[in-house]
Formats: sequence, C-alpha cells, structure tokens
Amino acid sequence: MRKWQRVAFSAALVVVAAGGAAIAGGVANAQPGTGAAMRPASADSRHKTATVAANKRVVLAFMRDVLNGHRGDRAVRYLTPGMSWHGGTVGTVTGRDNVAGLMTTVVTAIPDLHVEVKDIFGENNKVVVRVVVTGTQQGPLLGIPASGRPVRWDAIDLYHLKDGKISEEWAGEDFVAFLNDTGAYKAPWIS
Repeated sequence: MRKWQRVAFSAALVVVAAGGAAIAGGVANAQPGTGAAMRPASADSRHKTATVAANKRVVLAFMRDVLNGHRGDRAVRYLTPGMSWHGGTVGTVTGRDNVAGLMTTVVTAIPDLHVEVKDIFGENNKVVVRVVVTGTQQGPLLGIPASGRPVRWDAIDLYHLKDGKISEEWAGEDFVAFLNDTGAYKAPWIS
C-alpha cells in the first residue's frame, strides 16, 4: 500500500468511527494530488441547490395560496405571462389569465379543496410534486354537473419555473378517480 493510500485509508477509518460514512467514501476514493476529498462544493452547485429550494418554495406557496387557500384569482402572482397548463386528455390551457381562470373554476367547483403534498423533488428549474387532492364537488367541473359528493384523487405534477415563476405545468391527475367519485363514470376495474 502506498503512503497516500495508507493516509487516505486511516482518515477514512477516523471519519467512519465519527459517523461520517459519506465523507469517508469521498476521502477513500480521492486521487493523489487532486484534493478531490477536500474540495468545497462549487459556487455553481450551491447556486443550483439554492435555485431548486427557491423553486420548491414557489410551487408550495402556489398550492397553499391558490388551491388550499381557495383563491384562484391569486394564481397570476405565481405564473409567467405565457404560462401553459398541460392536462393530458383534458387539454392545454395557455396564458396566465386563462390558467388563473382554470384554477378559479377548480376551487369554485370544489370549495373545500385540499391538496396534501406527499413528495416533492426538484432539479434545476423543474419541481415534481406527488399529491393527494380531496374535497366535495359543489359546482360543475370538466362538464360534470355538481354532484355534492366527496372526491379524492392522486396526482403527480411537473412544474417548470422561469425567473421564480411557474412557466409550465404538466398535470398528471387521476381523472378516472374523479369521474368515479362524482358518479359520472364507473370504470369496470373499480369495485
């Protein structure tokens, strides 16, 4: 064993003994003369981490204020002018005011709407959120008349942010669950 390998191995043992297994892996795998184990995170990686955290805060604030707060009119605060909402078979809604109108329709039709965040992940300018949505359909929505019935569905939504605002959303909603709960459609696999 070379001298630098013995030093790295000894340092790794000390770190592991102190409970820092993740750091130990970096020390043990360091190449001689590179300083890789001791190099601090780059300014770029710190900036990316800060950007992801800020983007998550924007998405969470949007859901808290607009959806859980039942204030569709406030959606414009969180959206870029050219914002697009992509709803799969429901279609695409483009333009900040139009998307705010969609959000207003949703929170008006389900006035007790509640979005519970189960998971949130981010990378660069994208945030993915897995949620469970619950409420009572009191008004028409998606062409379905008010049913007065409780609804619950799962969703995984991808948000794209630009300059601290939401520029696109890809909504992966379980609309079959919504249709089932409202009585509009009963899928053969749902008992």
